[in-house]
Formats: sequence, structure tokens, C-alpha cells
Amino acid sequence: MDNYPIRVLLVDDDQDDYVILRDLFLEIEAEKFRLEWVATYDDAIESMVHNKHDIYLVDYLLGERNGLELLNEAAMNGCKRPIILLTGKGTQEVDMAAMKAGASDYLVKSEIGASLLERSIRYAIERKHTQEELRKAHDELEQRVEERTAKLARTTEQLKLELTERKRAEDALRLAHRDLAKKAAALEAANEELSEYAYVAAHDLKAPLRAIHNYADFLREDLEESLDGDQKTHLDSLTLAVRQGKELIEDLLAFSQVGRRRGPIEKIDTGVFIRELIASLNLSSEVEVVMGNNWPTIEADLPLLQLIFQDLIRNALKFNHSPRKRVELGWLPADDERYVLYVRDNGIGIEPRHHEQIFHVFKRLHSSEDYQGSGLGLAIVKKAAGILQGSVRVESKPDKGSTFFVALPKTKEEVY
Repeated sequence: MDNYPIRVLLVDDDQDDYVILRDLFLEIEAEKFRLEWVATYDDAIESMVHNKHDIYLVDYLLGERNGLELLNEAAMNGCKRPIILLTGKGTQEVDMAAMKAGASDYLVKSEIGASLLERSIRYAIERKHTQEELRKAHDELEQRVEERTAKLARTTEQLKLELTERKRAEDALRLAHRDLAKKAAALEAANEELSEYAYVAAHDLKAPLRAIHNYADFLREDLEESLDGDQKTHLDSLTLAVRQGKELIEDLLAFSQVGRRRGPIEKIDTGVFIRELIASLNLSSEVEVVMGNNWPTIEADLPLLQLIFQDLIRNALKFNHSPRKRVELGWLPADDERYVLYVRDNGIGIEPRHHEQIFHVFKRLHSSEDYQGSGLGLAIVKKAAGILQGSVRVESKPDKGSTFFVALPKTKEEVY
């Protein structure tokens, strides 16, 4: 993706659409893209079957023919480049037809902006490369299945070799998911506007997961009669991983929504607030909750305050192997302008070198097999505390429990 310029061919019989896209490319960085334009089906097919461009933007309507016909003919005659279908109005039928025909993506013309256009082109090229790798892996898998069917009597060493190869494939898949998570974090950090971010995240992150899900279904259908028990288990695991990826997207969107819908600034008796919150959590009778007395009153946004302490209390119980789980809540004055409320537990604790990192987006200290979650909980706590003009920090050592301190202003102006 660092080789410029990226060669783009627009296939559209409407010159006005070409002018609009040309201007959008100028908004990005002109030297990174080289846009060419043809208006007819026949003019486009020559370039597409010989792969003369890096990517093709094809209008759904091309006179008496349409972009899906062009896409199918180009693919049948050797087109290896990604194709994005452009439509005047997006529908589920067009989406399904485009995906079935092999389109990398489809965009509604009225919704295309410079940022979305650039992202779609870059992700389409990346996904096309990934699809080629998946296709190669699929061909190799089919070959191994045929060989195993023909030779039922495998030796023990051959079985060990297959297990080793399968483990490597699983490791590669885990690395791919980790890379996807890093890209999601980078996308969130670069976001300039919350509403645009939510749309881009849903559009760009769900597409590769949908592609993985589709290819898993294709494998299952194509190899239904020859799959053994382990292979079916692996395909089920792949489906589960996709679902976890979708859950991660939803958590990411929830992170972007923190503070968007705020309640009014009101005076809150923190002691009453904490007691009501604990009651609403329906904690097990085996959990010991300790609270101090004479809690202070602060001015804050109640929904954000609930979000902070709900997550901290749940974390205190989740990361805790003690036979008798204990959660202590208290407060102390920080200075003339702030109070510090804290949540202390007798859980597993945290290495001091991780005390800052745990508040970063997607930072996990444990595997998802040990503890469920996306790694966004403490990032949400930090973001909510910042919106309240406060801060959060932790004191902890391994096997010694943790104490999370939330510093909040005594009074707060209502700022929107």
C-alpha cells in the first residue's frame, strides 16, 4: 500500500460522477492516486482482464448492461484486481449480489466522502490480497483432504505432522485477529468525529469478519462429506472467533459513545449512590462489601459515575480467585477542589509495570480463555473520568489485590 500512485479506473457512463470522484481524490492527496475513466462496458473489459489498474470502481448501471455483468465477465477472464461496485441506492439485494459476484465492497454514491473513499480503496486492496492467500490455503487444504482420504492408514508420525501443521494454521489465525484488533485501535485513535467514526467502524470492520464467515461456510459446504471431527471443531472455533470479533466491534462502538449522551450535572450523595449501585448489581452473598461512613456530596453526571464504579466493582470480582471475595469502597480528600473515591479488592493484583498500560484501549494482561472481555473496560473508565474532569490510577501488586483511585472535582460546571 506504500507504492504510489495507486492506479484507479472508474467505469461509469455519467461524466458528472467522474468529476465528483476526481474532486474527491484531489481532497485526499493527488499524488497517491491516478484516476482514469471509461464510459462503456467494452472499454472497461480490456483493462480489467489484463489487470492494467490496481483497483476498479464500477457503476452498477452501464447503459443496457450493468456492473455485475462486467464484474462476472472480468473475473471469468482473468481479472485479479479488487472491484468496488458503485450504486445510486444501496439495498440488501445489491449487497448480496455484489458479494456473491466477488466484489470487494460496494458504496452508495450519495454517501461517498473523501475519507470513506480512501479507506474503502485501501481496505479493498488489502482484502483482495487476503482473499488470494485464503484461496491458496483452501486449495492446499483440499489437496491434503484428498491425500488423507486416499491413504487411510497414516502412521503416528504422519498424524503428529498434521497436528503440528494445524497448530501453525491456528497460530496464524490468532495473529490475524490480533492484527485486526490493532487496526481497529488505530482507526479509533485517528477518528475526528464520533458519528463518522461509528459509521466507518461498522462498515470497515464488519466487512472482513463477514468475509471470514462466508469463507468458513463455503469450506463447510464444499467439504461436508469429507470433514472429520477435528476439522468440524476447527470450523466451529472459527465461527466463534468471528462472533467474538463482532462483539469486539460492538464494545468499540460503545467506547465511542461514552459521554455522548450525558445526564444533567447534579448534586450526588456518593454514599447513597454507592449503596444503590451495589444493590442493583445483585452481588452473590459470598461477596463481602465494606463501606465507610460520612460520604461526601459532589456535583457530577450520574450516568458517567455509574459507568465508572460499575466497571471497577465488576473487575474487582472478575479478577479474583479468593475463596471469600472482598470489595472495599471508601474516599479521602485529595485537595481543596477534589475528592478521591476508591475501590479496593483482594484479587489477583497487577504488576507495577502494567499500571499505566491497563487503561489503554485493547490492553489485556490475560488471555480471553482465562478472563472474558475485550480489554476495553478500564479504557472506558478512564474516558468517563476524563469527561467528568477527573482521573483514575491504580496501586497494586501481584497476589496482593488492587486499589483503583478515582479523583473527581467537588463541583463541576455543566459543559456540553
